[in-house]
Amino acid sequence: MSALDLDQGYLMVVQNLQLVNGKLELLEPKTQKSRRMIVLPDFVKVALRIHLIRRQVMSQSPSWHESGLVFTSDIGTPIFPRNLVRHFKLKLSQAGLPDIRFQDLRHTTASLLLEKNVHPKLVAELLGHSTVNLTLNRYSHIINPINKVASDQMDDMFKV
Repeated sequence: MSALDLDQGYLMVVQNLQLVNGKLELLEPKTQKSRRMIVLPDFVKVALRIHLIRRQVMSQSPSWHESGLVFTSDIGTPIFPRNLVRHFKLKLSQAGLPDIRFQDLRHTTASLLLEKNVHPKLVAELLGHSTVNLTLNRYSHIINPINKVASDQMDDMFKV
């Protein structure tokens, strides 16, 4: 079983790339909950297919099947976090988007899903949180306004 299967539409989180004493190492995820399967939305599958085709055509790096890494440097090595952040900031600027931290992408994903009333348990599993309480506590500022939906539904049921 591959960690990335675009035909089936999933990504398995089985390793984390971490900076240890100035060197990048592939390590086991911190917790059992961190090891997870993420079902990919269609737009992500399309973007990843384009990325992998471009990478294969444009570089001499090994395919992701060989290295196990979906995103690499131009020569097929792991990307150092500072280089990833630098590239991310450049792309934000080129797109005319506000300057945000890379970590804010994760926060934004969780916030958008919760605002769309995706069950917090599903969001917790997507993020690899050990408990749904962690998700609920961290994103309570998003969830509390959603509670208005429940009160509106109650009003509707009782025609107040």
